[in-house]
Parts: sequence; C-alpha cells; structure tokens
Amino acid sequence: MQSFAAYFDLPDAAALNWAHRVNTGVKLHEALADPFLHVIECDIQFSASDATPLVAEPGTEAELELAEVVVRANAAGKALKLDFHTPAAVEPALTVLSHLRPTAPVMLHADVFSLLGEGNAAEPMEPEQFIRLCQQAWPKAVLSIGWSLRRTHDADGRVEDALIHQCAGLALQQLGPVNYGLEIRAGYTPGAGGGRAEHGAALIFDPLPPAPSPEYERIPTPQSGNVVNFTARLRHVA
Repeated sequence: MQSFAAYFDLPDAAALNWAHRVNTGVKLHEALADPFLHVIECDIQFSASDATPLVAEPGTEAELELAEVVVRANAAGKALKLDFHTPAAVEPALTVLSHLRPTAPVMLHADVFSLLGEGNAAEPMEPEQFIRLCQQAWPKAVLSIGWSLRRTHDADGRVEDALIHQCAGLALQQLGPVNYGLEIRAGYTPGAGGGRAEHGAALIFDPLPPAPSPEYERIPTPQSGNVVNFTARLRHVA
C-alpha cells in the first residue's frame, strides 16, 4: 500500500487537496494544471458495449477513457481515487492499472454493499470479492470500503452500526497481518432526486505517514461541521 500523505511528503492526509468528480476533459485539464492539487477523484463506468473502462458521471456519455486519465495524472504526479458504482467496471479498471503501472498512489473505492444490489450491469459482486480482486491486481492501492443508507430507512442507526461491524470484519479477515491507519469519514449528504438525505461513510485503509511536526499541529485546519477528528493510531490486523 502506498500512503498518499507520505508520497506528497505531507504530515497527514488532512493536508491533501482533492478535486472531486473529475469526469470531463475540461475538469481533467484544470485538475492537472493546478499545482496545489494532490488527488483526482473520478467515476468509473463499463458496460457490455464498451471496449475499455470509461470515466463519466453515471448515466452520462463519457468523454474520457480510464487509460488516458491514468497516464495523464501519473505524468503530472497526481494521485487518483477511482469510484466504482457497478461490479462490471471493477475488473476491467484493475486490468488497466496492472498494464499501465502508475507510480503515483491510487485509491479504489466502492460502496461494497451496493455491489450486491439488483439492476447492476453484471452479476452481483460480494464485498470479499472486491477486496480480493483489488489486492491481486493492484496490491499497492489504498482501499476505501463504503456504504450509504437512506436516513428514513435507518432512523435508529442500527443498520448503520451493523454495516460498520461488517466492514470492520472484512478488514480483519481480508487485509492480512499489516499495519494500517484507519480513517472513518461520514456525514449526511444530498441524495439523488429531490435532495433526499443519505448517510454515507467509508473505512479508508492507508499506511500511516510520519508523525505530524509540532509546527503543523499548531496550524488550524478548516473542516465541515459534521467532521469528527480522530487521533491517528497504529492498528495491527492479526
């Protein structure tokens, strides 16, 4: 696993600057030209009619191929976060990474329980299968294992709590005897259609970078009101 923060020689991941939903040629050009930007996030699409994985918003026509984004981002020294929305996109995208072998860090993200849902463009993918494929094809990748729930479907938080335990169990069983830094990020965000709220979160397994310097710790970091700071800890997965 490659640590994003260590790659950019930063005290920790809170100092990373992100560009989200970079799914068009214009947005990619702007992101690559920004000297202060560290990580480019994009959505990966693939269907039976596609010859190669594409970068696009779900349900929109693609302007970019994943291979082009990987090559250009790596040449610019930018890290990538690839978001998977369907099982069909996972293996083709991992094949692209294994062929191109980028030197900059890559994060692989999926709402793993949504990969089990109906209406996917491929057979449903078990969460364990997603982790196994990522580890086999690109073991240096940082894994982001997420989920989301409609607030009205989990008013008492019990389903959310169950998913947290399931994801923690996946990590313990699948990620092996390695030290990881564990970050939990969560919040209520607008969902599709009418601004309905979704409760989303992800467990991000990223090797811990060097400890922050005293000078950095004194610098105030702006953050959203729903973000809770956790002290970085070293965790041994037995």
